[in-house]
Amino acid sequence: HQLKASNYPCQFEIRGEVFMHKKAFERLNQERLDNGEVTYANPRNFASGTVKLQDSAEVAKRPLDCFLYFFYAHKNQFKTHWESLQTVKSWGFPVCEHTALCSNIQEVLAFIKTWETERFKLSYDIDGIVLKVNSFAQQEELGFTAKSPRWAISYKYKAASAQTILESVGYQVGRTGAVTPVAHLKPVLLAGTTVKRATLHNANEIVRLNLYEGDTVYVEKGGEIIPKITGVNEALRNADAQPIIYANNCPRCNTFLVRKEGEAAYYCPNDEGCPPQIVGKIQHFIGRKAMNIDGLGDETIESFFKKGFLHHISDLYELNQRIDELRTLERFGEKSITNMISGIEKSKEMPFEKVLFGLGIRCVGETV
Repeated sequence: HQLKASNYPCQFEIRGEVFMHKKAFERLNQERLDNGEVTYANPRNFASGTVKLQDSAEVAKRPLDCFLYFFYAHKNQFKTHWESLQTVKSWGFPVCEHTALCSNIQEVLAFIKTWETERFKLSYDIDGIVLKVNSFAQQEELGFTAKSPRWAISYKYKAASAQTILESVGYQVGRTGAVTPVAHLKPVLLAGTTVKRATLHNANEIVRLNLYEGDTVYVEKGGEIIPKITGVNEALRNADAQPIIYANNCPRCNTFLVRKEGEAAYYCPNDEGCPPQIVGKIQHFIGRKAMNIDGLGDETIESFFKKGFLHHISDLYELNQRIDELRTLERFGEKSITNMISGIEKSKEMPFEKVLFGLGIRCVGETV
């Protein structure tokens, strides 16, 4: 990126969010339709999936955009967040123009109200407004929680909703063994995308909603992103409809599910033999917040598991003995292999707290 000015520090950090314009997404999907290919679900998922790709050349081809929203330098020349954004914008960085400097809560509420309707005129999707403390000194004083800054908060607009048919309930298994029910729905257009599935959280939620097969349900997008069922139109329920009964066995390995006292979730106890648990644990271990291993991604881990290369976290550190086998894999050239092995070796230098977090022990998070 060619900067327009010369008064910037030699080293600085700038953060932002990658997104895709709606028209660019529509053009992309039309091209895929014309070629007889499956279309993508929505711009957000497409953008998120793209930045996770290992193929940088493919990422560069895709019509993504970004807005930058945070600047940091060791010797910060700015006193306020607003000043920093206006300056980096003058340097040539893309900064969202729909921002405002508010001096009281009335101005904040007026801004929120304006964009409740104006947001639909934007060329990209948003689900709310982010409010930030302007003073860097006050930001530093407020600090961070384990997950987010205390000096910023989001205001989410009322989620879009629709009515559709519950066709069935399936189940997903996470890395901890937690089994999450997922509603399979008759496709319905919601907030610009076609919704076919919605989260049901746990068995208690199924009981609370009093769900029956074939029910007409109300669906919302939580934060305009994750669909969820919020209620049932019981007046439209078929007389012979059967209640949804939670699964007794793991959908992936058929192990009998257990429910620990005081917890809402059911768990698959087969942590050594259940495929999604094995893959999920290794994916968590290589993640940015854990060992941050370059050259490895979720898809690669899944592929290696299917090939029999990985079953335990420790198997990562024996991949350097499988170089010849790795060379036979599609889209895995010499450079990719070198980068991956280098990233794995570098991970041996990570501090113990990263290793401990990476092991994915239940109730042992970053702050522990």
